[in-house]
Amino acid sequence: MSIEELVKQPSILTSIVGAPTELENVSTSSELRLELAQRLEALEAEASKSRAAFIRNQDAENFNANRQAWGIPDFSEELVTIDDFKNGFLWRFRAHTTSWSHNQYADEWFYTSIEARSVTRYEFWDCDEGPEKADVVFTGTYKTILQQLLADHVHEVLISPVFSKGELVEYVDNFFEDEEGYLLEDVIEDYISRNPNYSAQ
Repeated sequence: MSIEELVKQPSILTSIVGAPTELENVSTSSELRLELAQRLEALEAEASKSRAAFIRNQDAENFNANRQAWGIPDFSEELVTIDDFKNGFLWRFRAHTTSWSHNQYADEWFYTSIEARSVTRYEFWDCDEGPEKADVVFTGTYKTILQQLLADHVHEVLISPVFSKGELVEYVDNFFEDEEGYLLEDVIEDYISRNPNYSAQ
C-alpha cells in the first residue's frame, strides 16, 4: 500500500469510539483507556486485539508489527514513533519542514485521522539552519492546537473534520485576503473543500 493510501486508511479506533471528542480525555482517565481496550477486544479481530494489548502495555514490538493495521502509517525518518504515544494513545505530534520527505503526508494524517484527537502537544521541527530543533510548541486539546495553527495562518488545518460546517462557513465569511496573504478561492479549493463537513454554497 502506498503512503498516500496509508494516510487515508481509517484508524482501528473508528470502530469503537462513539464521538472523536471522547479521545480528548484518554490522557487523564485510566478508566476510559480500559473501557476502550475492552471495546477493541470485543471486536475479536487480530488488529483490534493487538491495539487493546498496546493500550494495556505499550510495547515497542507490538507497535512496530501492527501500527499500519491500526491505521498509523510508518512514515520515513521516524516522523511518528512509539515515543509519541502514552498509554497506547498519541499524545504528541511532531510536525516537520520539507527537509523531511514525508512531512506533508504526516501533516495530512494528523489533520484527518481520529488517532490525533488525543494529542495534547504539538511541536514544529526544522533543521534548515543547523541541528534539528523544535521551533514552535503548542499545548492544549487537539482542537485548540489546530485553532492556534490557524491563527498562525496554517490553512492546511481546515481539512480537519474537527471544524464543523458552521465554523468553516463563518471562517469564509470573515476571511480577509490582505490579512491572510492568500486568496480566499485558493484556501477554499486547496483546503476547505477537502473537509468532509463542508459543501460549497
